[in-house]
Amino acid sequence: MSAWLLSIVGVVSLGVLIELLLPEGENSKYIKGIFSVIVIFVIVSPLPKLVKGESVDWFSPSGGEIQMDDTYYQSAKEDIQRKLIQSVEDKLKENGYNDLSYDIQFDEEYVYLIDSIAIDSGGMSDEEWMALVKYIQSAVGRIEVKKR
Repeated sequence: MSAWLLSIVGVVSLGVLIELLLPEGENSKYIKGIFSVIVIFVIVSPLPKLVKGESVDWFSPSGGEIQMDDTYYQSAKEDIQRKLIQSVEDKLKENGYNDLSYDIQFDEEYVYLIDSIAIDSGGMSDEEWMALVKYIQSAVGRIEVKKR
């Protein structure tokens, strides 16, 4: 029913918009008449199913259960995470950390949030490590930065 009501509201809104933008003249009455017929068709569109005795699922636009497309979700998740990794890498390179080895862990629930970064500290002194942690947290956000 929500899809049907939404289509009625959309068609009527489009009709009002056309009426406002359309100049008065000979053609406007024909366009208004055609648009009135379209509105009637949208309003009576569920009637053939009811006449045939088929059930009309009023609450779903597809007439069935809405399901998530897992392949699209996975692709979008990987794309977001790849862009976040590239952003972190760019920020580290801007500050002179070119040969830094690290692993980024993402939040399980919110795939666009970085949970932690594990960094191979190599031979960094404590001062260098603290400066790196401070830089990462200021550039990326208040995340956990761990040594590997």
